[in-house]
Amino acid sequence: MQPVLPSSLFEGVAAAACSALGIDNLESRRAAARWRAEEATDVAAAMYAVILRNYQLSGASARRDRSRENWRWSLQAGISAANTSPEVALERAVARACMESGRDDWANQVPVASGLGSDTGDRRRALDLVRRVGAGHYEFIELKIGSNTPLSAAVELLGYACLWLLARGDPPATARELLEARKVDLRVLAPEAFYRDFPASAAEALLQAGVCRLGAAAGVEMSFAFEVLPSTLTGRSPPSGCDVLEELSGRCRKSESPA
Repeated sequence: MQPVLPSSLFEGVAAAACSALGIDNLESRRAAARWRAEEATDVAAAMYAVILRNYQLSGASARRDRSRENWRWSLQAGISAANTSPEVALERAVARACMESGRDDWANQVPVASGLGSDTGDRRRALDLVRRVGAGHYEFIELKIGSNTPLSAAVELLGYACLWLLARGDPPATARELLEARKVDLRVLAPEAFYRDFPASAAEALLQAGVCRLGAAAGVEMSFAFEVLPSTLTGRSPPSGCDVLEELSGRCRKSESPA
């Protein structure tokens, strides 16, 4: 019997993550609050296995040059007046601040799966923010303010990191600086309240260990952490100009923030 071809590269990923984490719903804050590290296994490895299988079964490699957008380095500053998302407002404020000051160390809305699968939803999958820390060193940031849960945010970011590893090993013809990175830090960035009743330190330790192993197998250095977004950046009207970049420099690890 021929295997059923996945319509999305992320098909089955949430289920695999839930199974590895020992929960039944990534979007449930109650499940996240009850989560226990001792009941979990390597979620990064479980997710990578599913995404790799989907990549191979769907023939994504043959379509890796279909879109020139994946892993692009650019700034997208436009936002619809109807878009009231605080995450989008902050992300675009970062883009505008960089454009106004001539900085090129940030990018936003970086596509990761455009054209690779038959599911049109994959075209919208993108890294919220990416920062160039230094030569060959980048941060991939999943920004959350008023939606989802810490675990769902972490799983979304890990999924993008898995695709990055696959693209790095099976690169498109058009060169992409992100695919040449030697070190990538995965960061969930959210307000302090987003982590309420969530065992962030234990979850971070588990995910960090898995991400390190996953990166090492591909010859790159990877890390994972939950970080706290400064309160000045959590509203619908973030600071303008370079102030937003200055405020972002004040973020800290959740495990290091006051209780």
